[in-house]
Amino acid sequence: MAKHVAENFEKAGLGIYQFARILRDNPPNDSPDRSEPPLWMYDHHREGNVIQFTRPALTRIADATVIGDLDAPECKALLDTQVIVGTTDTAPRTFGSNWERHEQTWAETLTNFLSRHPEQATKGGNALFFAEGQRARKRRNGVEFCYKLEKKILNVRAVSADIDGGCTVEQVIPRLRELGLFAVIYTTHSHTTKGGPGSDRFRIIIPLGEPFELGNRDDDPNAWETRLGEWKSRYFGFLELLIPEGGEIDSRGALPSQMMHAPARPEGAEFKHYILAGRGLVPDDMPAGDVAKYTRRAPSGAKGGNRGVQGEPAFLSDGFDLLAWASDHGEYFDLPAFLEMIGWDVRGDAGRGVDILCPNAGAHTSGEDMAWAAAGESADETAIIYCHHDHCSGLYTCDFLRLIEEQTDLPDGESFSALLCNPLFYPSDVDGEAVTVDRADYLDEEIRIDWLKTPAAVGRAFKALPASAGAEHFAAIYAGICKAGEGGKAVAKWGELVKAHLDANGRKRAEKRGREMLDAEKAAYAAEKAEERQAAYADALEGEPDNVSLDPAEPLGDDMETALATLGHRFAPVDLGGSFRIVRKPDLNAFSSEFDSTISVYRKDDFLHLHLDRQIMEGDKLVNPAQTFLETAKRKSGLVFAPPPTVPGANDFNMYQGRKLKGIPGQHGDKRDFPVLHDFLLRIVCDGSEEKLAWLLLWMAHLVQCPGEKPGTGIIGIGAGGIGKGRFGALLSKLAAPHFKQLENEAHVTGQFAGEHISKCVLVQVNEAVFGANPKVSSALKSMLDSTTIPVEVKGYSLIIMPSFTRFYFDSNEAVPVLIELNGSERRYYVLLFNSEEKDNSEFFADLTAAIEGEEMAMLVAYLERYNPAAAGFTWADVRTAPETPERRMMGYNSMRAAQRKLLDVLRAGEVTLNVNGLPETFTEDAEKGHPGLRVPMAAFKDFIGKHGNKNNAEDSNVPGMVKRLFGMDLIEKQGKVGSSPNSRWWHFPPEVLGCNVDQVMRGE
Repeated sequence: MAKHVAENFEKAGLGIYQFARILRDNPPNDSPDRSEPPLWMYDHHREGNVIQFTRPALTRIADATVIGDLDAPECKALLDTQVIVGTTDTAPRTFGSNWERHEQTWAETLTNFLSRHPEQATKGGNALFFAEGQRARKRRNGVEFCYKLEKKILNVRAVSADIDGGCTVEQVIPRLRELGLFAVIYTTHSHTTKGGPGSDRFRIIIPLGEPFELGNRDDDPNAWETRLGEWKSRYFGFLELLIPEGGEIDSRGALPSQMMHAPARPEGAEFKHYILAGRGLVPDDMPAGDVAKYTRRAPSGAKGGNRGVQGEPAFLSDGFDLLAWASDHGEYFDLPAFLEMIGWDVRGDAGRGVDILCPNAGAHTSGEDMAWAAAGESADETAIIYCHHDHCSGLYTCDFLRLIEEQTDLPDGESFSALLCNPLFYPSDVDGEAVTVDRADYLDEEIRIDWLKTPAAVGRAFKALPASAGAEHFAAIYAGICKAGEGGKAVAKWGELVKAHLDANGRKRAEKRGREMLDAEKAAYAAEKAEERQAAYADALEGEPDNVSLDPAEPLGDDMETALATLGHRFAPVDLGGSFRIVRKPDLNAFSSEFDSTISVYRKDDFLHLHLDRQIMEGDKLVNPAQTFLETAKRKSGLVFAPPPTVPGANDFNMYQGRKLKGIPGQHGDKRDFPVLHDFLLRIVCDGSEEKLAWLLLWMAHLVQCPGEKPGTGIIGIGAGGIGKGRFGALLSKLAAPHFKQLENEAHVTGQFAGEHISKCVLVQVNEAVFGANPKVSSALKSMLDSTTIPVEVKGYSLIIMPSFTRFYFDSNEAVPVLIELNGSERRYYVLLFNSEEKDNSEFFADLTAAIEGEEMAMLVAYLERYNPAAAGFTWADVRTAPETPERRMMGYNSMRAAQRKLLDVLRAGEVTLNVNGLPETFTEDAEKGHPGLRVPMAAFKDFIGKHGNKNNAEDSNVPGMVKRLFGMDLIEKQGKVGSSPNSRWWHFPPEVLGCNVDQVMRGE
């Protein structure tokens, strides 16, 4: 492919570049009235010896002129391709791990970085590189950071070229269009001052159709180096093909991590900026080139070996001993990578090392400003920086490092000496031994800020300076003077003694740095104290309060720790439906009625105002402990009600407070430990039936052992007043308290706000329940019995859905306290008819009450805690289906509509007297010979059944529907002789439904 491209240029170049020479000086943006673009923009192709030109589509994006069709398939495919771009707005001195990582499409990259050409004073600021650097595992404002270090580059996403003159933009664009490549090409900030006729300074960005993979150097350094060499070879080979002879290619562009400044120009300057529509570049377009042609030779006379770091003792500002460090580790220190990391100007390969900006460039009076740097393994025995300029004679590597430290601003938390010891710049092992560099080995001691109030104290501080004293040591002395009040005599002594060490500018820097060090020490001390105070507050929140009352009006305590312990006992900051709220922990024992809310919620201001009367003196000011509580208490992500075995999330506020009554194991471990209660449960509640009691104990044990599993069944106790139904409710409440509610009003059970208090209960007792046969209420009750969730609507807040673990006990004197339907839903209800033999027996109920309130109840709890369903012939799953009882069957019969009951009465009797044509006529079983069963005229029977129901309810006259529901069969309907009528429509009830047993019907038999 490369050969083919070269041939095309050779053929096409004869014609194209004759035009290019003629049009070379034409500005790219001609006068507004020009009707045709310059010829170098045109598409062209050869027909024999004639070159045909086609006018391209010209549009604009921001400041860029677009040549070609961006919607062409190949171009659109490229623009939709993902690219990874590293950017910074602090170029050129950006720390190597502080480059923002943007993953986006090429179309977004054009819009965000490459289509504007703003006016600005310098080229500094925005810069970018088109390669994927390893992630730096830190973020700023939600944007991830990546490395811009050659050794951290995983793949390359574009060819980025910097052309420093020798050709023009107009010469390069036809060559790019000959290849059909997509490209962004724009003049640099220095174009107007360093360019000229026939010589532009410009940059070219050519996206790759797919990334050029280098791999992870940490996995295989040799393979990575090989791929890097291939990339550089293809880079230079392609640019030699693309750039006309004489064009000056900046070799730094071959570095995968080399940054390019985004488009910019001086105020009022002319510029060129084009986007060329086309396809992405592929490796086949990039012939191999000679990298050596673009690699500068190492400077002659470099002070290699140990001589490279010799000289006077060299210390960094914090006293770090550079000479000792270089002697120990210089032979394998990767100095070029270190310089790239700190954002120093690394300018490209040069022999065994790289060209860099000379750290002493400010002292150069003429000539270039470059120096040479090499890693320890590339130089003779040690890492080295060398500059051949006369003004740098006598400077050694350690001197250059000190100069670099003075000119480098590192991110917060980084120090120059610590970075020199970073494992990133050393091999993992040398000759099989692990490499470790301990910064502490090269620091004499920690620089302290002492109290220096008198001249004598200042004099002693100067005498105590170590031989390695650096700028930080002198700054610390001045900080000590400021710490002691910056007395005039102490300052004068400082000025007298510091002259021997620092010049006037050095003194100013030391004084400025000293104040900064003192401010930092004060801030660190304040932060340490704040952290200690915060830790003490956090511990207090986990502690036991002196005042265990949950009443928000009660005292908090006399000091902040005590107050916080009390507040933590009473309140929790919670995310409630997306709003920050403070939830009061419920005092479930203090409820006075069913109207008490289990969720009390405060807004922040209300919470603070509630505690304004209980402020705490801290230091010399009063502090609202509620404010400190809000600043300290761990936030909860939501409210949950999670009885065991349900486990709340680590950040959930669990409204379940446990069971108040604790079990006390009895002597026997069976019914003999609670004889009064057992007698009551068997003889009164279960009417002497051991079978009934067995399932009831299963249900009660499930309540005790698994409050966080909903059984889906409830208990209905029926019978006359004063026979013990309420006492049974009191017994059950002991098994659930404090998560128990006693309700009496239908609205409190099924109303709009009922879910708010029911959701925080594992048991609800409904006294004198009379829900009757209302189907709507019945449906709501069935849902509440077996649904695992419940809607909760607190007044003033949005509806939320919470888990539901509630069981129900209904007691009633009515025949139909709850609708029992014949559709399988009756399995939810365990109906018990209480025995009335102890009615009005005050002595019996006094003993029963004493047992419920006393030790017997605790022994019953212990029995239920140890209850094993298998020993009683059950599994826990059996709790989900309530057994049939005669009382439930009768309640089912009474739950029927009157018309249904009348139909059953007719079928049980096997005969019915109807009004036929105004006269009574009786129809009986086998009345029609040869037709067993009961035949009745449809119209007359329908009227008869309908009169016993509601004439406004169609169900009460729908006889076939009733039969289907009761017996699961279709009613036979025919026409002919029936009774005295020779020809009428009639229904036929088969023999199997006649003489029916109501109990059997209730059981579905």
